[in-house]
Amino acid sequence: MGTLVYIAIGIVLIGWVWNIVTAFKMGGTLWGILNIFLQPFVGIVSAILKKTSWIPVGVMLLGLLLFLLGGGAATMTY
Repeated sequence: MGTLVYIAIGIVLIGWVWNIVTAFKMGGTLWGILNIFLQPFVGIVSAILKKTSWIPVGVMLLGLLLFLLGGGAATMTY
């Protein structure tokens, strides 16, 4: 795997933890637990319904995009 994939995994983890903390603070226990297990779908829904921050969701989606780009680039070099 390429370096971009490892960077993307780190970005996704940062966004995931940030989104969970935001969900527990803004939405309560149920939204926090749902965010732990059903990311990024519940993160998007909680950002819409509970008016939580879109920034953690955007960070996760950016990391996912980088992961896909890094994985695709790594397989094309073989």
